[in-house]
Amino acid sequence: MAPSPAETPPLLIRCPTCGQRFKVGADLRERTVECGSCEHRFRITDEVILRSRKFYPGENPEFLVNRYQRVPIVASVPKGLQTISYSEHPDASGFEPVVPQRMIAGAAAVIEVVVLAMLLFFGATRGGALDGMTTANRLMMAGFGAVLATLLLFYANPRSRRTALVFSLLSSGLLLSLPLAFTDGSVQLKGGSAEETAPRVRPAAESAESIRISKLRQLIGTDPLTGEAAKLAAEGGGTHAYGLWLRGLDESNKLLVRDYLLRVAAAAPSSHPYPRGRNDYLMVVTGVTIPIEKLAELAAPLGELSQIYREIDVIEIRVNNGNFISGPVDKLADREDPTFYELNKRELESIDLERVQAAVKRLADAEPKLFRNDISRRLIVLLREEGVEFKSDLCRALLVWGDESAAAGDAAEGVLKKLVAAKKPIPRDVIALLVKGRRISIIPILNDLWVNDSGTWEPYFVGLGPPIEATLLSQFGQLSGGLRNSAVHMLGEVGGRASLPVLKASRVGADAELLVRIETAEKAIRQRLGE
Repeated sequence: MAPSPAETPPLLIRCPTCGQRFKVGADLRERTVECGSCEHRFRITDEVILRSRKFYPGENPEFLVNRYQRVPIVASVPKGLQTISYSEHPDASGFEPVVPQRMIAGAAAVIEVVVLAMLLFFGATRGGALDGMTTANRLMMAGFGAVLATLLLFYANPRSRRTALVFSLLSSGLLLSLPLAFTDGSVQLKGGSAEETAPRVRPAAESAESIRISKLRQLIGTDPLTGEAAKLAAEGGGTHAYGLWLRGLDESNKLLVRDYLLRVAAAAPSSHPYPRGRNDYLMVVTGVTIPIEKLAELAAPLGELSQIYREIDVIEIRVNNGNFISGPVDKLADREDPTFYELNKRELESIDLERVQAAVKRLADAEPKLFRNDISRRLIVLLREEGVEFKSDLCRALLVWGDESAAAGDAAEGVLKKLVAAKKPIPRDVIALLVKGRRISIIPILNDLWVNDSGTWEPYFVGLGPPIEATLLSQFGQLSGGLRNSAVHMLGEVGGRASLPVLKASRVGADAELLVRIETAEKAIRQRLGE
């Protein structure tokens, strides 16, 4: 039975002129048709019909075709024939690229572990970000971070869960061990502000004074001060710990304030400012031997003294941050400006030593016209301070601004003795200030300097005047060369009648240059004696 035209597959033909392909019904075979592209007429014969190779199921040997089978394939293997087994085709999902969401999750897990570890390490110190957070709360924070990192790593590594598990265990161990290893600042702070402080249940018999002190302790947060005071009391060294409640202190100035208090109060390096919110700080000044009133006096340059709470050893100060701002540079350097002396005098009161040293150098080169007593008094105070290193600049300024009092000489002599004891170089300005004040007590020190370097120290030594004659005569017999020439010259400048026999005896064996010096010295001495 012949198939119907509807069941006969169409013919694929090609125009012999333009090559355009068409599908037509099988009933048009051996009939003339017109090309719809070039309008060429041609007859449908075997020459224009395109033939395609037929495909029969099972003919292609590709094993992947087995996926589309409908009837299970039963392999017939002859007896005694050994078959070969092939591995399964790999899963295509193993070659797929990683999606961006999983890459972001993995990077977020690594960043989260690193940031949290740095926070638990650096923020655990006094004054750090975690100061006042207990160890239990730090462990909770570390545990939450470890769980979050684990989930992110498992999501980011669907094909290597074992590697993700190992890394998550390592990171979790690191995070959970940090709060146990670094416990500084883990004591909970009870104070912050009046609004943040929770009310406390008080006994009925508690007095009004004790209630006031308790509220004050909570408001300031004096736990670090209390702990430091208890530590010093247990050590029994006779030192004290006081607190400075600095109200309104800018964060950029807190280290400057700490260094100033360490210098002027001779406090221990462990003194530290603790933030209390709203630009308030509790500065624990420990290891001092001065009373609390003296510390309040030393802290006066910081601002206005509000009150001294002797019950809890705390000084409240309203900080004036304007004190930390330098004056106009052009007016500070212009000696002709009317405000030159006033501005530089104010700079001497600064707690910033760099500003103070710059002002001292400017005043050392200026004529003392205004505020001489105030500036001289401040320069002497700075010369006596232990932490001030620019002693030479201070002595040079006092040579100009000194008011001829003994205070400057006493301060400079103390500096000289400390430098000699420490075997440090002696600045010339220190000796010049002492020579100007005729401090004959430094003759032994200056004599040693002259013996080691006569060319440098001879002008200063002879500047002390006649009191050096006895020292020169006592060692004149042991001197030789350049030192003897220098001694003869100085005796001619300041010597008296006692020097004449010594100079006369030194003529024996003297060279021509020394003889000239001796004759000049003897002539100068006789002129002073009126002979």
